[in-house]
Amino acid sequence: MIVDSLSRCKHETQKAKPLIYIDYLENAPWNRKELDCDQARITGVGQLLIRAAIELSINEGFAGRIGLHSLPQADSFYAKTCGMTDLGVDSSKEGLKYFETTPEQSKAFIAKGESL
Repeated sequence: MIVDSLSRCKHETQKAKPLIYIDYLENAPWNRKELDCDQARITGVGQLLIRAAIELSINEGFAGRIGLHSLPQADSFYAKTCGMTDLGVDSSKEGLKYFETTPEQSKAFIAKGESL
C-alpha cells in the first residue's frame, strides 16, 4: 500500500478536511477469494490494509478519514465490506470511482472488525 497525507476530502460533510489518500493497494493473488488458486491463502488482507490506513489517519489527526480511487473489480469491496461512500466516477482519474470514509464510517469499520 502506498499512501499520502496531502489530499483533501470531497465528501460533502467533510469538504476540504485532510485525509489519507490510498494511492495504491494490492493484495497477493493467492490471497484473493475470487481467484481459484491452489496455494495457501491468508484472508482479510485487504481489510487489514484499510484498517492500517484508517489508523494512520487517526494518528495524523485526520479522524480516520481516508480516500481512494477503485478499480472496477474492487468497487463492491470498498462499498460493502469497508462501508466507504461512493462519490462517483472521477473523469480526471481514468474514469475510476472515488471512495471516502467519514470519521463515523471508519469507527464503524474498526468496530465491525473487532467483533469478528
